[in-house]
Amino acid sequence: MTRLACFAGVLLLSGWGLGCSHGIAYRFVDTLSKVEPSPAPALAAESALIEALDTASIEPAVYRLAAPQMEGRGRGTPGNAQARAYIVSRLLHAGLTPLFHGGFEQPTFSEHGEGPPYAVNVGAYLPAAEPTASWIVLVAHYDHLGVRSGRVYPGADDNASAVAMLLALGDALGRARPPLRRNVVLLFPDAEEPPDVRTDRMGSVWFWRHPPFPVSTLHCALVFDLLAGRPTPAVRDAGLANAIFLLGAEASPGLVRLARGILPEPGVDPLLLGLPLIEAYPFFPGRRFAQSDYHGLREQGRRPFLFITAGRAATYHTAEDTPDTLDYEKLARLTRWVTRLLVHAAEGPDELGWTDMVADPLADARAVLRLYDSIGSGSQFPWLLRHALIADRGRAQALLHAWEAGAAPTAAEYREFTLMVLRLQGALWQPAGWWFALW
Repeated sequence: MTRLACFAGVLLLSGWGLGCSHGIAYRFVDTLSKVEPSPAPALAAESALIEALDTASIEPAVYRLAAPQMEGRGRGTPGNAQARAYIVSRLLHAGLTPLFHGGFEQPTFSEHGEGPPYAVNVGAYLPAAEPTASWIVLVAHYDHLGVRSGRVYPGADDNASAVAMLLALGDALGRARPPLRRNVVLLFPDAEEPPDVRTDRMGSVWFWRHPPFPVSTLHCALVFDLLAGRPTPAVRDAGLANAIFLLGAEASPGLVRLARGILPEPGVDPLLLGLPLIEAYPFFPGRRFAQSDYHGLREQGRRPFLFITAGRAATYHTAEDTPDTLDYEKLARLTRWVTRLLVHAAEGPDELGWTDMVADPLADARAVLRLYDSIGSGSQFPWLLRHALIADRGRAQALLHAWEAGAAPTAAEYREFTLMVLRLQGALWQPAGWWFALW
């Protein structure tokens, strides 16, 4: 890296963008900070699906998808094709209906549809009782980073964990075959990882542009990524070991009712956060960065979605993201919770509503202060970073106190808060990273 590039990077991290850009113009709402709805009673289909669910199948599926012979499932590689064949075999065995004109695979192409296929999506669905019904879709990309510099990147948490969960749900749907109000689609996109993420090359972007059902009839999408990384001791000590983050509900009161209206699952702690809090990474003034396969849906389809994740573990995008590092008990509990969410999405009201470019500062501050508990005294961080995080926590507490007292959040305050949360995320992901203190 040149000295000029290093200097530019330090300027960016140290907040130079604060003075040269007004950031993103979010409209503030109170969608998440309103009183929580009471959970609805369990539905008949919910009980039937949970009874049919075999969570013991999840761990072997992760080991299969992240096996050395899969060579990291890089797009266009033999290992990627092996993983795809395994997913298709599971969907076929479950007795689900092929999603794409009688087939389980959807080749994707360049923007103009020219040349050989770029990637291949996989999908199946359980038909609703009424053929013209609307649909929901559960999404988990199956590709990963492949082999880099001679090392295999297995991608167990990213994203074999979510793929294995959806395959277990597919088995349960095939066994129980509940008569649901909406078609239930399971989608496994390709080409989610760099350099394809947030580009038109993503398999999911092609899917949203060429859906098997009209996108206007999509009730909602549930997008899953990074579900089973083991929490650090500090996170456990803060009581956040069972946290699962639901992002995007601030855009839809209906999504809030959906996420909070299902019966609790022991050992699963849903925490609703605003998407802006994770989309400041990588930081660039005035831009937001989608973190998974909801990118194309938000940009093209503009329909309701939730992004559901346990967050980045220390093994994220490393060769150490192996099957033995995952928390399968947590993943089993989460699968049962997702089963309830699936049924309520498939059976729920006609329209959830959705609005882009909104944020709920009050709810975000309340949730993030729970995350600050995980830094404790900060002794696990280098001095410079520890000092910055403790100062950030005090500032976040002051902002929350002012907003709860009735002060209207300003765009500058929310941008300041978002960048503090960005530092917190980076520090929890890489505790040795002193440079996070610079922005």
